[in-house]
Amino acid sequence: MRRPLASSYFLLQGLSTVAWWALLALWPATRAWFLPPHNHASALLAFSVPDLTLLAGGSLVAGALARRGSGWALPLSWLVAGAVDYATLYVMAWAALGGGGWFGFVAMAPMALVSTALALDLAAQQLPLFRQAGAASPRWNVIKTVLYIAAFWSLFLGLVPGFLAQIQAQLGWPRFGFAGQRALATGLFAAMSAFGFGCGWILARRGDGTPLPLDATRRLVMRGPYAYVRNPMVISGLGQAVAVGMVLGSVLVLGYVALGGAMWNWVVRPAEEDDLLGHFGDEYTHYRREVRCWIPRLRPYVGVADARAG
Repeated sequence: MRRPLASSYFLLQGLSTVAWWALLALWPATRAWFLPPHNHASALLAFSVPDLTLLAGGSLVAGALARRGSGWALPLSWLVAGAVDYATLYVMAWAALGGGGWFGFVAMAPMALVSTALALDLAAQQLPLFRQAGAASPRWNVIKTVLYIAAFWSLFLGLVPGFLAQIQAQLGWPRFGFAGQRALATGLFAAMSAFGFGCGWILARRGDGTPLPLDATRRLVMRGPYAYVRNPMVISGLGQAVAVGMVLGSVLVLGYVALGGAMWNWVVRPAEEDDLLGHFGDEYTHYRREVRCWIPRLRPYVGVADARAG
């Protein structure tokens, strides 16, 4: 478990929450940034007690306990994650029904995402976050992979970016643009989509599983794109999301891509690599030493057997 990362983040989140409420108290004019039209400031200030108690206080205590390696850090992190998730969904509904105040949601959504991811990371030794697929035919693995890709693309490349673009418009932030933007974005999306689908097909056919962590491959895949870079599906997904952000001209979507990439690199990837090491031992150790995570090799890696990588 990566307790130093969780500790640092929760401590920072707690201090940031205290600073935010200090801003609202010392400069009352800033309250309007977080309020839907025609709402009294008391509707916002009512959040102060649960925020300062559960979110700020809980984050600070969880961060301190995680730094000490205490087992109580896990339940506290889940308390914080639940509090910020609930508050984020409430603020989202409040802004949607009230026709404004989206800046609060934009500020809280990353906190909810990171808090939940780190709470899951702390629980990685107790929850089955990664599980190898059961024995199945290559055809069934391909079908499951296609369904997984369709669901993933619909949510993270369709619904979420579209929602963020609408929020950006309601905030009055202009769309960015440049010559050839749509053509470049379309070409990038098509190339990254084909690349990502090809990676999924190789995992299903050669890895005896799917890209889904709870239905992961039974063999370590070191063929095709995986012979050049360890995580080509992640690269393809980030490339697709950048293309969507370019089509929409949305800085919020590009920020979402950057946050997603950072979370995967520092939260998801270490847990996944621990799982791969546990299943494949020295074979994965050698593969990880020879093939980098983000920068492709010039020549393909030749391993002793097929393998899986996420």
